[in-house]
Amino acid sequence: MRFLAALCLGLLGLIGLGEVAVSAQDRPIIYQPNPDSPIGARNPKAPMETAEFEFVIGDWDVAITWTPPNGKPFTYKAKWHNHWVVDGHIVMQEWRGPYMSGTEIRAYDTKQKKWIGQNVYTDGVWHRTNATLKDGKMVVIIEDVKDERGPYMNRETYHAITEDSFKMYSDRSYDSGKTWETGRYSMIATRANE
Repeated sequence: MRFLAALCLGLLGLIGLGEVAVSAQDRPIIYQPNPDSPIGARNPKAPMETAEFEFVIGDWDVAITWTPPNGKPFTYKAKWHNHWVVDGHIVMQEWRGPYMSGTEIRAYDTKQKKWIGQNVYTDGVWHRTNATLKDGKMVVIIEDVKDERGPYMNRETYHAITEDSFKMYSDRSYDSGKTWETGRYSMIATRANE
């Protein structure tokens, strides 16, 4: 019996090693369907500003265009699941893609008059975020980001928002928001077919 158990564990280990050799683009997107994480509904007693993020609620098929440093842009697909939690007061976002997966929690802060959040990806690094709605566009600032040039602020602007789609582009600032340059990614989100 011990031999059989050891053999099974050994085979599982070999299967796991085979997965390491698969490139990120070849890996399937692991996705939690609706029954595991229901959409929920915004609480009508929540601050009225919570309706500002209603546009992301639901399941989305996303096309990301990424430009690596000194590289050629390429596009890949991801899934994005957004739902209300904490009695319909807070937005929880779950991102699943071939290169990274993560989550973010967002809440509207009535004192600061903006959305405050935290996101974390599989690398375990947490980033503070804040967001405001300006001229029909949701502008999200991601703090504490670093690259080969040093720390910067990442700005995502969500625009062309409709019931079934929206777009986002990114900018970055290495001088605390005084100047901005084009970011490395943009996306087009289309509501997933249920």
